Amino acid sequence: MKTRSTQDLTVRRALLGTLAAATVMASLLQVPIDASVENIECVCWVLASSFSILLYIGYTNAIEQQPLSTFAIFGFCATTQLGALLFQTAYWTPLRSSLYDPHLTFSTLAIYQGIATSVHAAYRFFSFASPVETRMLRRGLGWLGLYETPSAATLWIMGYIGVLGFIIGTNSGIGGKVADGFRFLTWAPFLIPIYYRRVGNSYCNARITKFLLIVFSLLIVFLGMGLNYRQIMFFGVATIALLFMLSGLRSKSEVIPSVVLKLAVAAAALLALSGPTSDLATAMAVARAHRGKITELAMISTTFDVWLHRPYLITAFRAEEKADLSYSGYDESYIANPLLARLVETKFHDNSLHFGELLSSGDIEDLERFTMNSFWDVFPEPVLRSFGIVAKDEFSTATLGDYLAYLSRGTPLGGLKTGSVLAQGRVLLGPLFPFVYALICLLLFAVMDLLTIRSALVPASLSAVGMMKIWQLFIYGITADSFEAIEIFICREVPQMIAIYCIILGLSKLFLPNRRATQSESGAYARQRAA
Repeated sequence: MKTRSTQDLTVRRALLGTLAAATVMASLLQVPIDASVENIECVCWVLASSFSILLYIGYTNAIEQQPLSTFAIFGFCATTQLGALLFQTAYWTPLRSSLYDPHLTFSTLAIYQGIATSVHAAYRFFSFASPVETRMLRRGLGWLGLYETPSAATLWIMGYIGVLGFIIGTNSGIGGKVADGFRFLTWAPFLIPIYYRRVGNSYCNARITKFLLIVFSLLIVFLGMGLNYRQIMFFGVATIALLFMLSGLRSKSEVIPSVVLKLAVAAAALLALSGPTSDLATAMAVARAHRGKITELAMISTTFDVWLHRPYLITAFRAEEKADLSYSGYDESYIANPLLARLVETKFHDNSLHFGELLSSGDIEDLERFTMNSFWDVFPEPVLRSFGIVAKDEFSTATLGDYLAYLSRGTPLGGLKTGSVLAQGRVLLGPLFPFVYALICLLLFAVMDLLTIRSALVPASLSAVGMMKIWQLFIYGITADSFEAIEIFICREVPQMIAIYCIILGLSKLFLPNRRATQSESGAYARQRAA
C-alpha cells in the first residue's frame, strides 16, 4: 500500500502556495506601480496580514475543526486586503489609489484581523475542552434535523420556495418582509452535487440533476433580469465557488494534473467572462429606470437590448456614475471592474474610518443616539408597539454609512451606503473597542460553530444552512455594516434561518416518499466518515 509522503503536493498546499506566490508577486509589482512610502506601507500591512491567515490555515488544524469561522477570517482578509492588492495590481493601479486614508485603513484592517485570529485560536482550544455530544443546544438542533443530510427532493423544494421569496419579497408590506427570510433557500439545489459526492449514486440521478440544475440556473438568471435584481444572478455562482475553495483548503488529497488543467480552463473561462458579465450587470442598472413601469418580460428584453446592441449606453452610464460620485461628497469607486468591485470591501471601510475622523464631539453624541436606537431594529415594529417602545426617529431608515456621510459631509440621508462596524466602534469606544471586538468575535464564532456538524472522531463538516450562507459568512463573517447588523445576524437571522430550514425539512420528511431511505443513506455516510 502506498504511503503518503510529507512532501506530496496536496490540494491544500497547492492552493495556499498559489495564494502566497500571488501575494508576493503582486507586492513586488506594486513597487514599479507606485513606489511612494505610503503605498509601500500599505503593501506591507496587506502582505503581513495575508501571510498570517495563510500560515494559520496551513500549519494548524483550524480549517478542520472550525471550517466556517476559519473561512470567515480568511474571507475578511480576501475581501478587504488581499483582494484589493491582487485586483489593483492586475489593473496596474496603486493599492492606495482612491482611498482617503490608506495607512489608517489597511493598518486598522490588519490589526483587527490579528485580534480575530488570536481569539479564534483561543476559542478552538476551549471549545474542544468538553465533548461535543454533551452540549444541550447542539443536541436540540440535531433533534430538529439541522445536521441531517436532506434529500435531493427536499433541496429542490427549498430552492423553489427561495425563488418565490425573491418574487414576493420585491413587494412592500409585511408579506414582502416575511418572504425575504426565505431567500437564502434559493441556493439549496446547488448543494445536491456536494451531497451526491458524499453519499454516492443512491442519493440522486446525476445526469438528470445536472440538466435540472442548468435549467434552474437559467431560471434564476432570467428572474434576476426580470426583477432587475442583480444579486440573485451571482450569489449562486459565488456560493458554489466558495464551497469548492473551502473544500480545497481542507483537502489533503494529492494534486491530480487533469483536475488542475480543468480548474485552469474554468478559471480562464471565468476571467474571459468577467468583462461581458460586468457589462450585463451595468445593462441591468441602465434598465432599472424602467422598473415598475414595464412587465418582467419587457425588462428582460430591454436588458438584452442594452447589453448586446447599445454598448454606448453602458459606457455613458459608467461615466455619468463616476462623475456623480466625484461631486457628491461620497465615493465608492476603488476597483476598476464593477463585477470584481463587489468582492472588495476596502473602500467602504476607508470611507467610514475617514468620516469617523471628521466627527466633532456633538456629532459623536448624535452617533451614540443613532446606535442606541438602531439596537431596537432587531425587533419587528409591531412587537415594539405592543411593549410601548418607540425607537424610530428621523434617522431610523438610514444606514450607518448614510449617517456617517451625513454627519461629516452633510450629504442627504438615504442611498443605503455601506458602513463599517470597525469605524463605528473606533469612534464610540476608542481604546476599549479592541476588547469589545474580541467578545463580538467569540459570539460570532460560537454561532458559526452551531452551523457545523461536529464529531470527536472526524473533521467537522458543514450543515446545509451553513453552506447556503457561505457567501455572507465569507464577506461579512467577522465584520459588518454596523453593530446593528451583528445583532440582527446573531439574534434574528440565524435563529430564523434554522427554524425555516428545519420546518421545511420536517414537512418534507412527512410528505415525500422514500424518506426512510434518505435517512439511512445519511446514517451510512456518517458511519463511513467515523470509520
